[in-house]
Amino acid sequence: MKENAISKINKMGRIGTILTTIAKVFTIIGLIVTFVGTIASAFIPKDFFTASADSNLLVNISLASLGSTLTDEEVTQANQEIIKILEEEELMADNSKYGINTMDISNDNISLNFTGKLADFSLHNILWVMLFASLYLAMTLVTLFFIGFLCRAFQNCESPFEENVIKKIKALAYSLIPWAILSTTNDVVADNFFTNSFHLNGIGVDLNMVMTILIILALAYIFQYGAVLQQESDETL
Repeated sequence: MKENAISKINKMGRIGTILTTIAKVFTIIGLIVTFVGTIASAFIPKDFFTASADSNLLVNISLASLGSTLTDEEVTQANQEIIKILEEEELMADNSKYGINTMDISNDNISLNFTGKLADFSLHNILWVMLFASLYLAMTLVTLFFIGFLCRAFQNCESPFEENVIKKIKALAYSLIPWAILSTTNDVVADNFFTNSFHLNGIGVDLNMVMTILIILALAYIFQYGAVLQQESDETL
């Protein structure tokens, strides 16, 4: 039974090693492509190709349908108060990418026209996409190497509680630490790509990845405890 279990562990390690090797080949190819793309995009003039997209939303409120109307005095007062509020809160479209473009208040109707910028794109910004893609693939390659080391340890082990296996599990967990931050950069890069700017707002810690790291470390210490029990059992025998 023991030999059969070890044989299956070795077989799974062998399969994992093969799959990891294939994944590393494709990752290296992708890394080369993105690296070349990063260098090429660095030479694209900033204003070579730009595009922007806007959207408009028209809101119409019919007071007449509710059987209510405003007097001329109320219309004038409402216009003054609303314009004052919009200027104080900087909600007019002139002051930001999003806001109220036009406003029309009459005795029996209120119309508001909202405008917003959906995207402000420059082809030069693809530099940041390529740069982060290269970083992403580089981190993936590093992780694949650690996964490969673990699979090779399983492939050659005589027991899953060997010190070499435990070390490789811990090393894999530590290799995932940069992912806890890198995983949150996807939305930031996309925002930079479509806003024609670069900022780091929104980068934080991925709690799901932190939990994954903690779970792998916990498994490593479980294996380590199993190794102690196995040693005590061997010494007893």
